[in-house]
Amino acid sequence: MLSTNGKLVTLAVSLELSAIALLFLSSNSTWLIYQYFFLHALASLAITPVAWTLMPANYKQPRLWVMFLLFSLSFFISIIGLFGFAIGSLVASRLPYFNNTHQIKIVHSPEYELPKHNNETGWRSARVRQQLTDKDTPVELRMKALLSLQNMPARHASSILREALSDSSDDLRLLAYGMLDSREKHITHRIQLALISYQKAISNQERYLPARELAELYWELVYQNLVQGDMRNFALEQVQKYTTEALKEKVKDAGLWSISGRMWTIRGDYIRATGCFSTAIKQGFPLARAEPYLAELAFLRQDYQTTRRIMKNLNEREGSSPLLMTADYWSK
Repeated sequence: MLSTNGKLVTLAVSLELSAIALLFLSSNSTWLIYQYFFLHALASLAITPVAWTLMPANYKQPRLWVMFLLFSLSFFISIIGLFGFAIGSLVASRLPYFNNTHQIKIVHSPEYELPKHNNETGWRSARVRQQLTDKDTPVELRMKALLSLQNMPARHASSILREALSDSSDDLRLLAYGMLDSREKHITHRIQLALISYQKAISNQERYLPARELAELYWELVYQNLVQGDMRNFALEQVQKYTTEALKEKVKDAGLWSISGRMWTIRGDYIRATGCFSTAIKQGFPLARAEPYLAELAFLRQDYQTTRRIMKNLNEREGSSPLLMTADYWSK
């Protein structure tokens, strides 16, 4: 092969030199120009297969069109066309940058095992937050702590997940984002289904149930801390819209009055929120469940006497430890 290429190169150089020599003859004959192009074309034909063999393998196909390109370069760019391309191809085939082979390895996704029972985990929200903020803790342990939040109520877990979104570890941030996004998408999907039912309803009576469901679902987005900023304000507006519409159809819905009261508490209208909880109690909402909200509203209105009176009543009942500790403080 090398001897053949050598002969072709010698032939091409000889023909090209002969063609160039014709240009230096002191003659204005048109026939001389035709002779030049004929010899130049033969030189191009001779050097084309040589240049093709010097090209890297991934540049050689499709063969016919590549050789046609090489011939065109040699013929239309006289002297330096094909020689320059041939030299460039030879250099490219020898440089490591152009002949780089990437070693691809298959990396299996890590497997995370979740505990079957909450008692086996030993994780609590405070401990999880401590593990996540401790930069000396290995990433694997911090990810395991983050995964344990799947067994924790979304309202308490969401704040920790949002803190993890600013972590320095990419894996931790992606995991936290995925867990938050999954919870939000689950509720958003249910909202879309409820909206379809709401839009298909032809009377106020038929709209009551989907409107009630929409109010509850939009409230869950806020309550579980899954939306913030403008999206949170939008969700609160939707809660107001659908609770108002549903209560017009069924005014004795104590659960909706409670949601409405909590919504107005967040929006800062404490008088209206207190009225909603009072109405909820009249419609059958348990007093024991409403009193913590009423105590909070009294505190926000700076009515500390009412706050102390309500908390004293709570201290005499059973409840969660944080609530009882708060009630005991206010009772003293």
